[in-house]
Amino acid sequence: MHCCYSVTCSGLVNCHYDIKPRIWYLSQYVVDEEEGLNFAPNMNLQSVLALWKEVAYYRQYQQQLRDYFGNEKANEVLEEAVYLISIGTNDFLENYYTRPGRSSQFSVEEYQNFLTQIAKDFVTNLYNLGARKISLGGLPPMGCLPLERTTNIWLGRQCIEEYNQVAKQFNGKLTDLVGELNGKLKGLQLVFSNPYEILLEMIQKPSYFGKISIPKSHVKYHEKCEPI
Repeated sequence: MHCCYSVTCSGLVNCHYDIKPRIWYLSQYVVDEEEGLNFAPNMNLQSVLALWKEVAYYRQYQQQLRDYFGNEKANEVLEEAVYLISIGTNDFLENYYTRPGRSSQFSVEEYQNFLTQIAKDFVTNLYNLGARKISLGGLPPMGCLPLERTTNIWLGRQCIEEYNQVAKQFNGKLTDLVGELNGKLKGLQLVFSNPYEILLEMIQKPSYFGKISIPKSHVKYHEKCEPI
């Protein structure tokens, strides 16, 4: 069993199905059909790749795969692969609510619609490149994320309900998008993976999910972190 170091959708899928850890594409390693490939590494905000750049890297990878396996086998791998997409959390928390330019340019609903259109274009691009099995991940209760609660000093470090409502509304728009694209794009198997309710239940009723033990060897401390 491979160790689980991630609580992202793709990281948890790796753990559940005992898939080898994802490989960052720019490592220049051509994976085989039993391994995963990551086009969106966990970087800091200033280094996050734009979606158009991820698509460009994916195009490059397709050619590498065809050179490695030949067209027939490569096309089979690409069509049978499962594509995991996540969009929104950083866009809201580290962009819309942090940078004044976004919030003055868009209302919350306008920004939700803006991101939904980006998701639609991204899925369509992947479909046109041969992807057929795609999971579109929704937003968690982002007002309950540790950073948001930690900085919510005036309300006793409780969840920020405004952010949670935005997440639920955005998830509704993604649900509608999934239905639209499945009806429009022939052969597409697009599913919406909604983490909101299960994660909220874990936050509100942690005892329902048993006792969690984290080995000290898996805990990393940042030298700049200070006790609250």
